[in-house]
Amino acid sequence: MKWFFANFLFDIWNAGLTAGLMLGVMLILRPVLCKLLTAQQRAWLGMLGWYGTGFAPMFGLLGWLHILPVTFRDLITPRTGISSCEIPAYLPENYQGAGEYAVALPGGRAVWVEFSDGIVIALALLWIGVVVALTLWLTRRSNQMKALGRQGLLLADDDPLLFRSLSRRPEDKPVGVRLCRGLPTSFVYQDGEKINGKRYNMIYLQEELSPQRRVLVLRHEWNHIRLHHSWMKCWASALLILFWWNPILWVAYYFFCRDLEMACDEKTLDDLTGSEERKQYAQTLVELAAGKMLWDVPLAFGECDAIPRVKAVVAWHEPKEWVKNAKWCAFALVFLFFVGGPQNIPYLPQELVRYWQQEAVEVTVPSGWAPEERWLRADGRGSVILLAKDIQGTWHKSSYLWDEQDKDFKASDRWMTLDEAPDLTGFQQGLW
Repeated sequence: MKWFFANFLFDIWNAGLTAGLMLGVMLILRPVLCKLLTAQQRAWLGMLGWYGTGFAPMFGLLGWLHILPVTFRDLITPRTGISSCEIPAYLPENYQGAGEYAVALPGGRAVWVEFSDGIVIALALLWIGVVVALTLWLTRRSNQMKALGRQGLLLADDDPLLFRSLSRRPEDKPVGVRLCRGLPTSFVYQDGEKINGKRYNMIYLQEELSPQRRVLVLRHEWNHIRLHHSWMKCWASALLILFWWNPILWVAYYFFCRDLEMACDEKTLDDLTGSEERKQYAQTLVELAAGKMLWDVPLAFGECDAIPRVKAVVAWHEPKEWVKNAKWCAFALVFLFFVGGPQNIPYLPQELVRYWQQEAVEVTVPSGWAPEERWLRADGRGSVILLAKDIQGTWHKSSYLWDEQDKDFKASDRWMTLDEAPDLTGFQQGLW
């Protein structure tokens, strides 16, 4: 319990490293993914990095979907966490005070690093300080944007603009729309206001927009709500705060927000009925090119990234059925590549070998034979296999198991005589 908080932080940092690797590879593959997948599918894929690693039970659950022969997790997991649902444990998660610990690298290599209590405490305080500062800043900016939006004129539920733009269903949560002066960009805010005792998702529109533009922008913002983008961006923003130290995630967040906007564009284009309306929608994006991405408002969306979005809108056409099916097949394949991973490998073999040497384990052999050759192999599950060849050429086998709680090795099998020579792949000679 003494070092519970330190190990908790190591778990969080391991999750941040895993998210960075996963989303970083998605960034590298982005040119291909943009051709294979829709923007909404890319957004869902991105949630594997944001939600899949940020919520440890989900990471563990997805690990069971090991269908492909080799997955991304297989390639990046040198060892798994003991208490963190199989999230790769690059940093030690069994910190017990000052000393040398194995830092695991993808591929299975170990680097021994000296940790001191002072270093761990300093890193923890720095991390907490930045998390608190970012949280306060984002909360302040969110409140400022909400206050600015609430100054606008609230449209009645029977306003013609809402009837032309919103295809609401009975089960949909109430949505309110305000026309606001001086907004830097139109945006949507989940659970933005409480009106007449009900919590409303709010859409804030720039009053300066022409009536025709208002309809198109309102449809776009409404589709953010329909596609559940608010909780997706909210979760990604929360993880970005926790993993602020990973620069890859800041880049990934930018493109994730772009995918959310482009997914909304695709949905809006699909809702529009004619080429003229779609042309007007592209023109609206051009006119709103000065809009800013609302980095600092986690629950809100604004118009941004006009150039790539206009290109996508101009190139958009109603996909044929076989194209839709092909994209879903591609999505399923990519999804399966990023899920499914190794389980229950809490140690590196080099790590166990070092523990074995540090403990100087005394191995006893039966009096009936004497070892001429001694071999040892450690595996990631905490087992150490011993092989011995006696002077008559007969092979014998025993095993020990590392006890994490007592920090020592316990014999798990008595010596057994083997019928034939064993495979010595992975064994080292002379370690006992």
